[in-house]
Amino acid sequence: MIRLVLTADDAGLAAPLSRRIASLLASGRLSATSILACGPAFAEAVEAIRSAGVGEAGVHLCLVGRETPLSPLSAVPTLAPSGRFPDAWPAVAARVAAGRIRIAEVEREWEAQLVAVRDAGLRVTHLDSHQHLHLLPKLVPVAIALARRFDVPFVRAPRADDPAAVGAPAGAAGRARARLLSLFGAAARRRIRAAGLPEPPRVLGLAEAGRMTLPRWRALVAAMPREGTFEVVLHPGIDDPEAGRRYPWGYAWEGESTALASEELGGLFASRGVETVPFSSSRPAGLAVAPDPAGVPSSSGRYRRILACLSTPSAAKVS
Repeated sequence: MIRLVLTADDAGLAAPLSRRIASLLASGRLSATSILACGPAFAEAVEAIRSAGVGEAGVHLCLVGRETPLSPLSAVPTLAPSGRFPDAWPAVAARVAAGRIRIAEVEREWEAQLVAVRDAGLRVTHLDSHQHLHLLPKLVPVAIALARRFDVPFVRAPRADDPAAVGAPAGAAGRARARLLSLFGAAARRRIRAAGLPEPPRVLGLAEAGRMTLPRWRALVAAMPREGTFEVVLHPGIDDPEAGRRYPWGYAWEGESTALASEELGGLFASRGVETVPFSSSRPAGLAVAPDPAGVPSSSGRYRRILACLSTPSAAKVS
């Protein structure tokens, strides 16, 4: 049996996008979402999700995108020295690696974001992050600690052997990013196990961020193994001009939504015996809590070299 958690990232990024995500959840075309608590449309996203009859969501932890922190700016000066987060992940990753961001500030801000989602009346099913920054070696312990503290079952982390890309070529930069994330994800999974948290689903769609259209779905379904549980990272929405100006990533928001709503995709799933499931269906009855893993891994020279290679405008947006 193949089980897919179809997760829409970026709920809360824009109101029309968030309403489309909620509609796909209500129709069963999506099985999960993660919400951006510091996004400009957070309140609209919560209302849309709850109106769709959905009572749970993941938290899309954020340190980028020029969003405004939820914490008082005086409490997070190294995260948002200009009053907003940096535009994209390379700047944050480089500053984390250099020790120019205080990890205590990351924990404070991410806790505020998690609490905002919980206090909005949504059960928190999992943690992931905007542009996958929670997988950085110095930041993954923060995500794990928050998951333990707030009884969140899952932290997104790809396996080292998860495919770098599916379907049409994602480009060298996309494949390199996905491969880097898989390497970081493998290290994160070791820490997740040591913390006593459940192993998260494997992850697909990292290199195709914003481009999981029908041709790539056809290739993905055809190449799937016979069994296993996978999270597919998706970015459905609508082609909203205002959101496109603010977030010029070139995402096929409408194309992803069309693919998810299509009868063809449902037929592909049926032909392979694919079951779509929410995160909550995999939640253990109780979380085994082990002592926090000691120490935070330092950034290696290899990590710094990879960041240097990927720190280009075209490589900036991952999810």
